[in-house]
Amino acid sequence: MQHELKQVEVRLKLTDKAGVFSMERIDTPEKAVSVLAPVLAELDREEVCVVNLDGKGRPINFNVVSIGSVNASLVTGRELYKTAILSNAAGMIMLHNHPSSDLQMSKMDRDVTEKMMYASLLLDIAFYDHIIVAGGTGETFSMRENAPELFEPSHYAHLISRVADGVKEETSYQKTSPVTYEILQIKDGSNGEHYCFWGMNYVQKNGLQINVGDYESKYQGELKPGETLDTLYERFNLYRPEDFTGHSLSVSDVIVLKSGGDKKAFYVDSFGFCEVKDFFAEKPARSEITFTVAECGEFHSLGRYRDDISNAEEAIALWKEYQKGPLNGIPSIGIQIHKPGQTEMEDTQVDLVSGKTIDLDMMRYYPEINAEETAIQKIRELVENLHDVNVVGNIPENMSAELMIRGVDPKGEIYNEELRKEPSPKHAKRI
Repeated sequence: MQHELKQVEVRLKLTDKAGVFSMERIDTPEKAVSVLAPVLAELDREEVCVVNLDGKGRPINFNVVSIGSVNASLVTGRELYKTAILSNAAGMIMLHNHPSSDLQMSKMDRDVTEKMMYASLLLDIAFYDHIIVAGGTGETFSMRENAPELFEPSHYAHLISRVADGVKEETSYQKTSPVTYEILQIKDGSNGEHYCFWGMNYVQKNGLQINVGDYESKYQGELKPGETLDTLYERFNLYRPEDFTGHSLSVSDVIVLKSGGDKKAFYVDSFGFCEVKDFFAEKPARSEITFTVAECGEFHSLGRYRDDISNAEEAIALWKEYQKGPLNGIPSIGIQIHKPGQTEMEDTQVDLVSGKTIDLDMMRYYPEINAEETAIQKIRELVENLHDVNVVGNIPENMSAELMIRGVDPKGEIYNEELRKEPSPKHAKRI
């Protein structure tokens, strides 16, 4: 009957994997870390695991929670605490590795630690430490020892005391204005390809902007009671709706929550989600970057001259044509930046190719050009298409690692985690 109240039983249980991980007696957290650290140090991608402890601080078991990419691993509190609850644990330690051997604590490491401390107080399962393991060396970094303030319960207890009031306010708010969500993913050919599948730390480090114009909508729906950003992430990775047109939810995707006139955007990060405050702000007009070709590089006004060429192949073809002209000059190829609102007289322009030489050292004297990533891409394109000239200097050092990867792997086949797992065309860009 529809109105029957039925009793149910929870039958979930832990299952031991075959074999014993260590024959050594493990009776302290330190010993558990010393056993796991050398194993994590040898991995070629990030893994997150937890060691569950009993009431006396003795290890009960460990569990691999997440296996990520070479520089990221996405986990949620639900997965981290699942085995602790099933093990009837009184406490836990979290470990994850940095394959790059870097032992520095990132912002994401701090954020996930704070998130786990909140869960620790609510679930009454102590969160003792978050250990970072350096790839290759096996050296460890204890966040409790180096950032003890993150593990101070009083800081979180004060904020948790307001949770009940917040829930009441949100419930009342949702009754009058349903919350809808929208899944956005980066458009092919947009500026978003510069940070596609990269975490917020990479975006901020490279001074990139996350903007709605770089994205396209892949799915819309109404947020059901109890649904969160974490449950949406799980749903669109494991139980995707049939009418969902995008790839599985990944780092750099955006989830937009709407309620009445309020609209917020959340960036899928390496660990959890980051709200993007200015996501819907009008994007400032971008600089126009073009190639210039002069028949007389010494004095542009003495011969034929073009400054509106968008691609390197056209610029090189015109440069070769000018070499056959009657003017006794040295044809040149340059790069030019026209910023919105400025006059042509204010444009920044420099000749890079003259005669049989391309002089990249000239870039050090033009910070305006050097700061434009699109200009760096065009210069790289020029170098790759000129095969019979001498190259002096190097492409500016501030060119991101992502551009170098795109240069040797334009289709994303070499560094593509998803392609290794599911060789499907619709997932060809997921990592």
